[in-house]
Amino acid sequence: MNKIKVEQSVIINLPTEEIFAYVSNLENLADWSGVVISARKISSEETLVGTTVRCTIRILGRWFDNTFEIVECVSSRYLTIKSITGVAPILICYRFEPAEGGGTNVSLEEIIHFTGGFLGFTETVVTSIIRRQVAYDLLTLKDILDTTSSIHSSAG
Repeated sequence: MNKIKVEQSVIINLPTEEIFAYVSNLENLADWSGVVISARKISSEETLVGTTVRCTIRILGRWFDNTFEIVECVSSRYLTIKSITGVAPILICYRFEPAEGGGTNVSLEEIIHFTGGFLGFTETVVTSIIRRQVAYDLLTLKDILDTTSSIHSSAG
């Protein structure tokens, strides 16, 4: 079994606390991740280690249900989630670091344990698709948060 590892980052013009608050609410995934169709918290905990969320995802024309659990959480610094059910084991790590000149560098590292022949595609094809999707998702996150920040700034 091989693993696919994808790393991307983006600078968002907000403090780490605001970005962390939005990203750590895993139900928001459906707003900014192009593959997440729905996300619903199924545990009663606040955002902390052990929180679980059930996601319906669509990738390569197929629908899947995955359950993710927060396995590491340090407020405004990093968040790590892993799949506990689904088509392939996935580990997703978010890091939030103050950027030089202001804003926050948001880094996302995704590791998928590739079991071979994923939906009939080779590992190279799947890696390329995931790399583009992660980059797109981070840009969407940036657009949403930058727009929200602009709305709040002009209203205040």
